[in-house]
Amino acid sequence: MQTFGADDPRPAYLQLADKIRSEIDSGARPPGDQLPTHRELADQHGVAVETVKRALGLLRTSGHIVSRQGKGSFVSERAEDGPAVLSQNGDVAELLASVKAELSQVRRRLDVIETRLDGLGSGTDAR
Repeated sequence: MQTFGADDPRPAYLQLADKIRSEIDSGARPPGDQLPTHRELADQHGVAVETVKRALGLLRTSGHIVSRQGKGSFVSERAEDGPAVLSQNGDVAELLASVKAELSQVRRRLDVIETRLDGLGSGTDAR
C-alpha cells in the first residue's frame, strides 16, 4: 500500500490525482479502462474515501476520466495532443453537470469570502 504524506506538502487528493493522471498519460491506464472503486483506491493508497472522491473530481474536470452513475469511473478517450474526446454515450451531459456543480461550490465559497471581506471593511467580522 502506498500512502501519501510527509515528503510532499501538497494535500493527499492532489497527490492521488497526479498519480492517476500520470498512469493515464503514460498509457498504464488505457482509454476505456475502469478505475477501481472509491473504497479500493482508498485502501490501496491509505487515504480516506473523501480524498479519493476529490481526486477523481479533479480528473473528471480535466477530462482524464468520466464517471457513470452506478457503473464507475473510466479513463476518457483522449485525443493525441488535445483535451479528452467525449464518447457518444451522454458523457457530455455528465461532464457539464459536474462542471456546473463545481462552479456552484466555488460561487458559494466566494460569497462567504466576500461577506467576510465586507464585514472587515465595516469594522465587524460577519460570520
